[in-house]
Order: sequence, then C-alpha cells, then structure tokens
Amino acid sequence: MFLCYKRVRFAHCDPAGIIFYPQYLMLAHEVKEDWLRDGLGYPLERSIDVDRRGLPVVRLEVDFCAPSRHGDELLFQVEVTQLGRTSLDATYTVFCGEELRCRIRAVDVRTDLETGRPTPWEPELRARLEAYLVSADDADEGTPDDSVQDAPAEPEADA
Repeated sequence: MFLCYKRVRFAHCDPAGIIFYPQYLMLAHEVKEDWLRDGLGYPLERSIDVDRRGLPVVRLEVDFCAPSRHGDELLFQVEVTQLGRTSLDATYTVFCGEELRCRIRAVDVRTDLETGRPTPWEPELRARLEAYLVSADDADEGTPDDSVQDAPAEPEADA
C-alpha cells in the first residue's frame, strides 16, 4: 500500500468551503504521480518523455462518502487490486482521520505513445507493481491502514 497526504486547498473548494467533487480526481492523479515516483521509483516524466509510455485512465468509479472541507488533511491509500498484461486496477481510499471520505477505483492502461496501443508492462516495473497487489475485498475496507504513521506528511502550507 502506498500512503500519501494531501491538504484540501481553497482552490479545491466550492463557495460552501466543501471540496468540489472533481477535485478528488485531480488529487488522486497527483497521488498517482507521487506513487509512480516515490513508491515505484518510476517517475511519470520518465515514462512519458524517455520511454514514450503513457498510463491513461480508461475507467473510473467514485463513491463520495463524506464531505471534505478547506484545510482538511486527507490520507490517500493506494492499492492495486488487479494487474493485467497491459492494465492495472487501483483503489484510492481517502480518509480524514478515521473517517472515510471517498473511494476511487481506476483502471489505467499502459500505452505506447507512438502507436496509441496498449503495451505490456516491462518485467521490472511489473514486479514493482505486484508489491502493491491486494485482493479487491481488502481494498474495500473502511478504516485507515495501521501503518499510516509511516506515510510522509504533506509540508505545512505557508501562512
């Protein structure tokens, strides 16, 4: 499991001070880039600029469980629930403290940027992804992982 904190910023919120729902997807994409870089040791910029491989989302499913507000610190837990020849199914479970706020299920496909066609995972990258593989039932648990204290905290915002 990859853990990453994100703070709800003013720009994420609607006039009521509640996170505007598409902003969860923007934050999840940021977390995906953090996971690729920090968890897998494979930055997205290397994938795109050097290897000419993309990782577009081809399917999304989102459950909004409770509102998040300006200033909340959200914990994203990333787990791979299925790893195919060219795709991965990932679950992003979002908590604020012990409260489940959102669950995002995404299917991404490894794509050759020159042809636009799916392409298989390289063996070394596939092995790194397998380290995050869990059963779909485990990813649907509604409590934060016990190892959240190991997640790097987001830097404090400037006052």
